[in-house]
Amino acid sequence: VLLVFIVQGKCQEYRRRHRVSSFRPVEDITEEDLENVAITVRDKIYDKVLGNTCHQCRQKTIDTKTVCRNQGCGGVRGQFCGPCLRNRYGEDVRSALLDPDWVCPPCRGICNCSYCRKRDGRCATGILIHLAKFYGYNNVKEYLESLQKQLVEDN
Repeated sequence: VLLVFIVQGKCQEYRRRHRVSSFRPVEDITEEDLENVAITVRDKIYDKVLGNTCHQCRQKTIDTKTVCRNQGCGGVRGQFCGPCLRNRYGEDVRSALLDPDWVCPPCRGICNCSYCRKRDGRCATGILIHLAKFYGYNNVKEYLESLQKQLVEDN
């Protein structure tokens, strides 16, 4: 919604922010939704108009994203594409969609996306999955946890 105000003789526009709830119960998840989950980045179809944004990579694609079941969550915050959820957190979108209690990484306080890390006073990590796998970890979350543990032990 676009609001227009005249302030001190100047026309100023403000966008009213509203949260769009993406809450969908497990019963509403169809076989088509599950088949539409991207397994690899190559499976993603980019569409600026019809696509939904992934919280982690910020790409607008038409593949099925996660649905956070936390009632306070909404919009992009709870939406993760298949490659991001698997590579960054070691989780599966299909399993998340079928779990009535699944809560997204931001709501659990474990999000490692650049926006959430910057908000928490940490630097963005960039693409870490290759380095994580090189050191024997299955996902970025495990790798970052190991680095944090190592820092604590060294101090």
